[in-house]
Amino acid sequence: MIDLNQSDKRQLLFDAARELFLEQGFKKTNVAAITERANVAVGTFYKYFASKEQIFYEVYQAENEKAKRKIVARIDADQSPKEVVKQFLQEIIRTSEQNAILAEWYRNTEASQVLMNYNQECDVQKNSFVYRFLLDNIERWRSSGQFRRDIDANTILALFNVLVLLDNHKEEIGHEHFPQVLELLAEMIIDGLTASS
Repeated sequence: MIDLNQSDKRQLLFDAARELFLEQGFKKTNVAAITERANVAVGTFYKYFASKEQIFYEVYQAENEKAKRKIVARIDADQSPKEVVKQFLQEIIRTSEQNAILAEWYRNTEASQVLMNYNQECDVQKNSFVYRFLLDNIERWRSSGQFRRDIDANTILALFNVLVLLDNHKEEIGHEHFPQVLELLAEMIIDGLTASS
């Protein structure tokens, strides 16, 4: 039998959880199934993760960041700000629909609540690749005169943050309307930012 070090065991659990979340979703996956797939004892799971919710959050964050990096790599940043943001949002929605882990955010209120709770505890924005992408482009658009200069970059970023907060109210908006509402609001924000000051 191979003696695994701690980081190997943690990674085995993480990989097993990711596979199960992809195959059967958040609700049907449990700690026992994760440990069985990882071929470790249930007690080992709790050395590395406090709960199924914690490992789901970590798997989701890794999956989300990986997807967003791919999305950003596909975007032609030389387009107009409106086209860049529109393409970005469309790609996020499309990618989320195609990835079972990311789709949990849209489909499962229990999983969505887990993600919202953990997001409130952690400052995910500070280290987010997407926020860096947005901030770099906002600065570029302001310097080139494509965005108003009378609104500072952090305020503009806060306007885009409204789109993220909107995610927390998908059910009230209606899942069937959500993608279009998101796109229209983004368009209106950009129209306001590109209007002459």
